[in-house]
Amino acid sequence: MIKDNKLSFNEEELSAAYKIIKDYEKDASEGDKEYYDTYEKPIKRKVVKAILNKINISLPKEKKDRIDKDFLRKKYHTFNNDVDEKVYRIIEKAFSELKTIEIKYFNMESAEFSKRKLDVYYKSRRYTIGYCHLRKEIRNFRTSRIAFAKLTNEPYKIPTDFDKHDY
Repeated sequence: MIKDNKLSFNEEELSAAYKIIKDYEKDASEGDKEYYDTYEKPIKRKVVKAILNKINISLPKEKKDRIDKDFLRKKYHTFNNDVDEKVYRIIEKAFSELKTIEIKYFNMESAEFSKRKLDVYYKSRRYTIGYCHLRKEIRNFRTSRIAFAKLTNEPYKIPTDFDKHDY
C-alpha cells in the first residue's frame, strides 16, 4: 500500500474516474471473482469496490448521486428488457398461487425505487399487470423494472371482469 504518495484530483477528474469504474463494475461477474473482459490481467471485484469507495469519499454527494442515477436509468431504460430471472420466478409463483408479492419498482423519472405490494393479474416478460396496494388501483408495470420481489402469504382473487387489454 502506498501511503506517502498523495494523488490529487479535481471534481471533473473524480467524476470521470467514478463513471469509468462504475461502468466496469456493472459488466463484472458476481462475487469476489476476477472480472473477465478485454484486460490482459483481470481486476478483482474487491479492488474495484475499494477504488469506488475511496473516490466516493472525495466526490461531492450530489455529483455521485447524479452519476448513480444515470447508471440506473441506463440499466432500466425502456430499450433494455433484461428481466431478473429470480424476480420473474417469484412473479410466476405469485400468479399461479394467487399470493401478493412485495416488490421494489424503479421509477425512471426520479431514478429511485419504490416499495409496493402487488396482486399479479397478468404477467409476461415485458409487462406485469395487477392491483397495486400503494396506488389502490390496477397498474401496468414493466417487468424489467422490478428489481426485487418477495412472495407473501396474503391471498387475493383476480376480478372476473379483469381484461389485460384495458391496461
